[in-house]
Parts: sequence; structure tokens; C-alpha cells
Amino acid sequence: MTLTIEVRAKSGKVNELYQTLQAFLPTMNKEKGCRDCRVAGDAEDGGVYVLSCDWDDQSSFESYMRSGSGSALLGALDLLGESARIQVGSDAKWGGIETLKRMRKKP
Repeated sequence: MTLTIEVRAKSGKVNELYQTLQAFLPTMNKEKGCRDCRVAGDAEDGGVYVLSCDWDDQSSFESYMRSGSGSALLGALDLLGESARIQVGSDAKWGGIETLKRMRKKP
């Protein structure tokens, strides 16, 4: 399962957003079920970053989102991001940040 988070930085927070997303990578890459995570900047829009992660399955990612690190990721997106859109699965429709918030509430 591929998870894609596209986030536009708040004004003046571009570098901080990039550095924060990069800081999440080592922890995410060690999570059970995480195959690979990476951050890339949008070549046409310097204020947009894409966090792309490949997970064994959606339940592995949902477990991560319920962890302290998942909570910190949500907090960083709220604090540093002007807007975000999320795609869970390569063929899925794009959703908003509420997609991640719902995952945190699942048992």
C-alpha cells in the first residue's frame, strides 16, 4: 500500500517543514510494515513537499498513526502546513488531513 501526503508549507515555514518531514524518515522506516519512506519537493512549487511511503498493508500504517510518532506527524502537518492532501493507495481518491485523524481513532 502506498501512502502519499502532499503538504503546502505555511508562509515562512518551507525549510522547517522540509527538515521536520526529513526528521520523521528514520523512525518511519523502522516501523513494522514500512518498506520505504521518502520526502521530495515539488519541482514547480517550492512550497510543496510530498511524503511518500510504501507499507505492507493499511493496518500497519494505521498502527503507526496511533503511535506517538504518528501523533507528532499530524501535529507537524497542522503546525507547519497551510494545506495537505492524502492518498491512501495509488488508485484512491485524494482526501484531506481528516483521513489521517480518522486512522488515529480506529481501534
